Amino acid sequence: MSGADAVARVPWQHSLVVRLFALGALVALVAVVAATWATVRVTTVAVQQEQQESLHAEAQTYDALIGFAATHHSWSGAQTLVERLARDHDGDVIITDNAGRVLLSSGDITQSLSPDGARARLDPLNVETALSRSFDRGPREQPPARPVPCGAQECSSDVVSPTLSLDPRVQGPLVDDLIASPLRAQVNRCLTQVGLAPISRLTVDLDVVVAYPERRSTVAGCLDGALRTVLSPNVAPPALLHLTGRGSHASVFWDLSGRNRTRIALLAGGVLVVTLVLSALLAATIAGPLRRMAATALRAGDGDLTVRVPESRRDEVGQVAHAFNRMADRRQVLEEARLRMVSDVSHELRTPLANVRGWIEAAQDGVVPADRQLLVILHEESLHLQALVEDLHDLSLGDAGELRLERQTIELPDFLDQVATSFRATAGAVLNVSVDPGAQIVADPVRMRQAIGNLVANALRHTPAGGRVTLRGAPETIVITDTGEGISDDELPFVFDRFRRVDPSRSRASGGSGLGLAIVRQIVEAHGGRVTVASAPDKGTIVTVRLPTSPLT
Repeated sequence: MSGADAVARVPWQHSLVVRLFALGALVALVAVVAATWATVRVTTVAVQQEQQESLHAEAQTYDALIGFAATHHSWSGAQTLVERLARDHDGDVIITDNAGRVLLSSGDITQSLSPDGARARLDPLNVETALSRSFDRGPREQPPARPVPCGAQECSSDVVSPTLSLDPRVQGPLVDDLIASPLRAQVNRCLTQVGLAPISRLTVDLDVVVAYPERRSTVAGCLDGALRTVLSPNVAPPALLHLTGRGSHASVFWDLSGRNRTRIALLAGGVLVVTLVLSALLAATIAGPLRRMAATALRAGDGDLTVRVPESRRDEVGQVAHAFNRMADRRQVLEEARLRMVSDVSHELRTPLANVRGWIEAAQDGVVPADRQLLVILHEESLHLQALVEDLHDLSLGDAGELRLERQTIELPDFLDQVATSFRATAGAVLNVSVDPGAQIVADPVRMRQAIGNLVANALRHTPAGGRVTLRGAPETIVITDTGEGISDDELPFVFDRFRRVDPSRSRASGGSGLGLAIVRQIVEAHGGRVTVASAPDKGTIVTVRLPTSPLT
């Protein structure tokens, strides 16, 4: 696995990229909100004032013309009023008929206008209550039906009101005349045509009472038609109102006056200050930790391997700090191991070399005879040196990641029997093998033979005569159990360290070189496995080798 693959991805909520993006978005948001607020404020105020002023001016114009229409039989004589309204409106006022032909105009407009462009319909018999200032009520709601005395018993009757919004100025002195008979006659004529009985009575509010509440809409239609028939001769005919020009002046909230230029400058300055503050905070959050890491790296380069950088952050900067501290920890461990190894290797090599030199010098001085026994001693010392050098070579290959493995499927029954057979001739303890049926491992047979052999040799070395060492095999697992002297809790974490002996007082003859278990761990970990040990003084030791299930490729 490469270093890039080994680095865990920072969660998105802690990512520096996300924070930088969020900061940029925040700055942009502040600027956009400020600009939008100013624009919307200007537009809103201008539009509202424009609408209010225009609606007010249009309402005045409409109400004045409706008042004229309600009190005159035609539009003739309204030219002076139209011109005055045009001056107040700051635009042209044109009155056309329903077809768009111009009846009156405050300007030189004589051509017909489209009826669709009219601002309002001038009809005093059905005014637009939103524009009429003289009309203080909306369309009249029909009251609920109520019983009216009918002979000796109650019969169901209904009061029906007109749906037209009559301008109050139309009725006035005409009400008494309307009640006299014309309106009643017109309503009854309409009702007779649709097959209904005449009205019961007509009120001063121009409401009618009928004895059939289920025909309210028909009665209301007849009442509206009758009102229009009776009143039309007394008012101006319906017309269309057209308005042109600006109509009103709206004051703009944000212009280029001196006061507003100051506002714009303050707003821009505020946005700039916010941007600079946020940018400074971002720069500090990035540059500060990087400067501390640089200073720490310089101290480490000068030989202080104990320095570390804080890991309080959880973004990419914190990840770099964590990786830096791991590197520093690893370097410190390796440096300590290197110093310890140099010391141990020099010590281990010094003894056999001193022995060889001593025997040779003794033979030269004639102290000991140069016979076969001397050759045997020198041969044993050379074999020990060779084994020590080979162990160191294997460890150096593992440290450099160059320990080559040729994996293949290994049948554990045959494999463990071969290991046990090679040790039984010289073993003082009983050596047993127990393997689950069909148990296999996938490993390099030469390297795994070396690792298991080191474990068995170590178990036999620390198990007294008459004791028992058992090799047990299971799928992907090999367990070596002995009934030897065991290992104390203080020494247990260090059994796989290089040149580490459980009992430092042991000689090389009884304690070995101290590299066997270190080689075991390196071989097992090179296979992707794990080796663990469990032990207690005087209760024996259990070493377990677990290899991952890795099919051959």
